Amino acid sequence: RAVSLDLYLLRRYCLFVEWFKVRVLTNLLGAAERTPFDVALLDTFARASYLELDYRHEAANLERFRTELLPRLGSSVYVPRSYPAVTTRKVLATEWIEGEQLARSPPEVINRLIATGVDCFISQLLDVGFFHSDPHPGNLLVDARGRLVLIDFGLCAEIAAFDTRHLTSAIVNLM
Repeated sequence: RAVSLDLYLLRRYCLFVEWFKVRVLTNLLGAAERTPFDVALLDTFARASYLELDYRHEAANLERFRTELLPRLGSSVYVPRSYPAVTTRKVLATEWIEGEQLARSPPEVINRLIATGVDCFISQLLDVGFFHSDPHPGNLLVDARGRLVLIDFGLCAEIAAFDTRHLTSAIVNLM
């Protein structure tokens, strides 16, 4: 409930900010017109926050990565199994991973996994159209077999096929 109240209050504030920008900054002071984005940005954040608080959603993201991403990358990347039968809104049950944070690994391990990491995230964006949106050092591990292990799938996002094609074109043109 506290999260809902906070988001409600923030939304009311964003509505005021948008009103102020249009009525005062643009109409009264002559600032350039622009498309309001404050409420839409907060709504996107709120939607992601609610989804991240439901571990069933995270388990579904994890399984999607296992079925759609792992077959494309072979054995160099690993995503732990989830146990949906015992996962609830407040409890996520996954396979235990013994590993070290990538950022704390020896330089030779990090260097060996750079290409794997690039392949992994490019594949998410361009092939699968679904990507891990929180790839900070704590969410990237190296297991005993030397594989890059992704964890924490609470924040993932979809990218439309149309955008994927344009993104691919932009990358090819940069090369």
